[in-house]
Amino acid sequence: MDNIEQEYINDFEKYLTTDEDTTEPQEEIVAKKGLRGNITYDEIRSVNQALLYLVVDKSSSMYHNGLEKGIVDGLNEVKKVVNGVKESKYIQTAMTFFGSTLDMRPFKYGECIDTSYEATERQSRMYDAIVESCSNMISQYDDLISECKIRGVMLILTDGYEAVSEYDLDDAKNALKELKKREIVCLITTFDGIGSLKLCNDLGIETIQIKDNHQLRILMKLVSQHVMV
Repeated sequence: MDNIEQEYINDFEKYLTTDEDTTEPQEEIVAKKGLRGNITYDEIRSVNQALLYLVVDKSSSMYHNGLEKGIVDGLNEVKKVVNGVKESKYIQTAMTFFGSTLDMRPFKYGECIDTSYEATERQSRMYDAIVESCSNMISQYDDLISECKIRGVMLILTDGYEAVSEYDLDDAKNALKELKKREIVCLITTFDGIGSLKLCNDLGIETIQIKDNHQLRILMKLVSQHVMV
């Protein structure tokens, strides 16, 4: 386990103990051109930049598993953090909402975060969401790294179900390896009583166990705070 990933796990565990609300080698992925609307170098507000990527499941199983409210509360916590006086200069946030469709939002500063969320879609294109989000993250990182000091974190929020993706598990694993080459941390939530742990093992990325919506909200707040350079 990388030290930077262990740092996130250790800090989150501290929050949970306090009452405060606080195969064969595959070809390297070549990042596609980033999403239209991503912040460009001419638009950055500081040479220190943090890239925060939230990949959020909006399939109906999230609603049936009681996770919808926790996601909404967590998005509001993230927005509060990244709209801080100092943080608004540093943190670029991109979001992918996935279900039967992919709704991908480009990297923007915090005031552009959309906190509306409903888990209503019948299918789950989880692998597609991971691959396409990694591609956009890598593109943004590679575009800015020669001129900026960058720290990147991707947080995947899902109950672990996959149904109709065009990409497969190997594609998703390959995409995540490209993040790791750039020292971009990727974490995935596992929800108590829901079978998403197998997904984490299959993908080979670090996990954080969530027991309830309160802990989910704290996690999203914590990750947004720690993404800062």
